[in-house]
Amino acid sequence: MKRVFIEHIESYLPDERICNEQVEQRIRAGGFDIQAGLLEKMIGSEIRYYARNDEQVSDMAVSAAQKLLHHYPDRKIDLLIFAAASGDLIEPATVNIVQQKLGLTCPGFDLKNACNSVTNAIEIASALLLNNSYKNILIVSGEKTSDSIKYTNIEKETIKDHFAAYSFGDAGVALLLTTTTEDKGLFYQRHQTFGEHWNLCRIEGGGSMFPNDASKLVFSGDTFGLKNVIYEIAPPFVKDCIQEAGLTVNDIDLICTHQVSKDTYRMVAETLSYDVNKIMQTFHLYGNTAATSVPIAYQQSLLDGRLQKGNIVMLLGMAAGINISVQLMKV
Repeated sequence: MKRVFIEHIESYLPDERICNEQVEQRIRAGGFDIQAGLLEKMIGSEIRYYARNDEQVSDMAVSAAQKLLHHYPDRKIDLLIFAAASGDLIEPATVNIVQQKLGLTCPGFDLKNACNSVTNAIEIASALLLNNSYKNILIVSGEKTSDSIKYTNIEKETIKDHFAAYSFGDAGVALLLTTTTEDKGLFYQRHQTFGEHWNLCRIEGGGSMFPNDASKLVFSGDTFGLKNVIYEIAPPFVKDCIQEAGLTVNDIDLICTHQVSKDTYRMVAETLSYDVNKIMQTFHLYGNTAATSVPIAYQQSLLDGRLQKGNIVMLLGMAAGINISVQLMKV
């Protein structure tokens, strides 16, 4: 039986390493006297990385892709997908810029679905590989969400609307997908959209709602409301997916989930009655890196030796919108 599998994965982090204290200093420099240690108390002790001002989203995607392609100098890439919440421009699609920088000649397109952009790209790529449209698909992502953090004109009454952004970090990833007849790879994929909650978490600028309002280019939203909705809708969806795949939660050896705070992995463990030690924790290392967070967690699990041949892994995506995705694969 033919399956799609992630043959290789690489990531890229910018040079500037930022801690909570430095973020608080930037907030104070913007005119708001934030309490020292508040970020650690609210979102957890963490590090994140910020791209340079002249470092583009495409640059981070390309840096990760170059590391990957170094291992496959003779591999012909048939399709290139750029998948991210971020982008170099509104038009043209960022994939064109990535293609030019990598020197590729294959077709390509952008796929955007907030923090589930990469997980959705894996699902789309899987369908294209299984129907023999392509043999080798390269998925790349670059996230520069540090540009959407609000540091100025903050008031006590509204800081909560922008608080989640203080955990944002920048990163790039690249994944090579192909097929195999071995007993490994992706064997279940499903995602669901709950669009009635789209207004809970947003960056409003750059689209037709606010095309010329620069003040709307920062993150805002009801993150506490979002957390409550996720608590309500995600567990039954994930449990249904596990059952539909013919498994129990105990059959899953590791969960690589999108992480937005120190409490994300605990929430997943609690609501699924799952061993918290079997959830890959990366938030303290990289912060919330948007669509690159799930693949980074998966790569980290490989680097740390957390996975052995035959293990079953869940990629659990959660994104503004709201969108939830579940992907199960055998290593």
